Amino acid sequence: MKRLFCLILVWMGLTHTILSQTLIEPNQNFVWESFSFLFPEPVVIKMESNLQKKLTIYPAKRDGFFMVVRILPWSEPITDKNLWMDSVFQKGLSPKQFQKAINNQNFQIYQADQIRNQNALRNQVWIQMDRKPYLWIWIQWKTDRKDLSDFFESNLFLSL
Repeated sequence: MKRLFCLILVWMGLTHTILSQTLIEPNQNFVWESFSFLFPEPVVIKMESNLQKKLTIYPAKRDGFFMVVRILPWSEPITDKNLWMDSVFQKGLSPKQFQKAINNQNFQIYQADQIRNQNALRNQVWIQMDRKPYLWIWIQWKTDRKDLSDFFESNLFLSL
């Protein structure tokens, strides 16, 4: 039993490893896997390696948002609205789905508001539709931070 437990711990370490954490300043271009991002304030980016490539982005100085960015491992993105709404937005309010073209790249965007721990939150999932590897971005921010609403809803975080 002890040996099995040790093997599980080793396997978890090999399949889910934090590669690095990086501090990025505001409006500094951050390139990852041929994708380029900007952030409205200093952030810490945690790069992880497991079965999927993944970034987790947190504000460095004050609360207000987070992002998760992944490279989708399958050959075609899953675009079933109910799948994304149910898996990402817990008790989402006013769910919406729309498309946005940015520099000749098409994104399917799923959006819903949410109340969590007495905070009003906006959630968006962006799925890149026409370039491989497919990009998946989940953004959540406090709606009382109007600066963040303007930044994310105007897609300023993508410096494609």
